[in-house]
Amino acid sequence: MKTLLLCLSCLLTPMWAYAASYVAGDAINPISLLDQNDQTISVTDETQVLLFSRSMKGGDVIKEALTPLSTTQMPAGLVYVADISGMPSLIAKFVAVPQMQDLPFAIGLDREGEISGLLPDTKDMATMILLNQRNILDIAYFDSSEALGQALAKLNQPQ
Repeated sequence: MKTLLLCLSCLLTPMWAYAASYVAGDAINPISLLDQNDQTISVTDETQVLLFSRSMKGGDVIKEALTPLSTTQMPAGLVYVADISGMPSLIAKFVAVPQMQDLPFAIGLDREGEISGLLPDTKDMATMILLNQRNILDIAYFDSSEALGQALAKLNQPQ
């Protein structure tokens, strides 16, 4: 019986480890990463909107939503973080990051996947996390740049 319990706990432990991510009401730990231009980008108490992508498709959704925005259209306190740990390092270094350097906005790059490990995501979607003093107010997922762009535009409207 003890052996059976030990085996079951070993099998279930990895599922618990991967299931843990931030949810509404949690406080996000401060995040500090280098962006595509080797400048520090941080999630602090002043960050109001955190965009996150773990997949190429999610990153494309965010990139297509942010690229046409001027600095006045960009929501205040917006930070974009991308987990690029799944990308082969040579591709990241010689192809992806140089292409990102042409973008008009900063992307905090988590090259190891450890810093953004608790950020919520859904396969092939962009994540938008609304924050107040690093406390999560809401989490939304987007599979199109149009929908994300509309949500960002609503954040800029006076309340």
